[in-house]
Amino acid sequence: MAKQHTTRHSAVLLGVLVLVLSSCSMAGDDTADVSADTVEEVAPEVTLPIDLAFVAPVDCNDILPESSLDELRADGLVLVAGPGSPSADPIYVEGQTPEELIGGLSCLFAPPGDIESGANLVVSVAAVSEAVRPDVISAFLDVGLNVGQTTDGSGLTYWRWGDDVHVTALHNSLYKDSWYSALMQPGGRDAYDRGVALVDAMRAHTTR
Repeated sequence: MAKQHTTRHSAVLLGVLVLVLSSCSMAGDDTADVSADTVEEVAPEVTLPIDLAFVAPVDCNDILPESSLDELRADGLVLVAGPGSPSADPIYVEGQTPEELIGGLSCLFAPPGDIESGANLVVSVAAVSEAVRPDVISAFLDVGLNVGQTTDGSGLTYWRWGDDVHVTALHNSLYKDSWYSALMQPGGRDAYDRGVALVDAMRAHTTR
């Protein structure tokens, strides 16, 4: 009888051992599956930034987007001088604008037939080479303009608020390949903010 009890006990132990080994084997398979899934994960696709380039406008009708031109017209300002305007007169009687001197484009917007007495503004754009860039910056600093950075972080700004009596508002944005400016008369903070918006619109409209 004692021998039979020992045999049954051994059989029970053998059965438990088989179950334990079977469980370990199943756990091992699960771990292998998890590892396989981890290896097969695909890294997310990285989108590289687009490198925009300056495209010079052909005349003053193409210097700003149509929406900006509509806003100027709504305020009684129309194109009165510059390439593409009805007039052949220069913007400045005394000579070319700084942007025109380096091959750029300047455009005068004012009330029709009443340039002297009403508000007016000049927007300009020019391509800038590495050779010209230092001279442009020196000219900004010589007249004491404030220095800042463009909202996209890729250019510098040179500016003044001016006032609504004597000093015009002026905003320049200088990028590695281009120069944009807006000159508002009369000046002051509101006029300056409008100039910033116009410069940003020109930049967006002339880059591809």
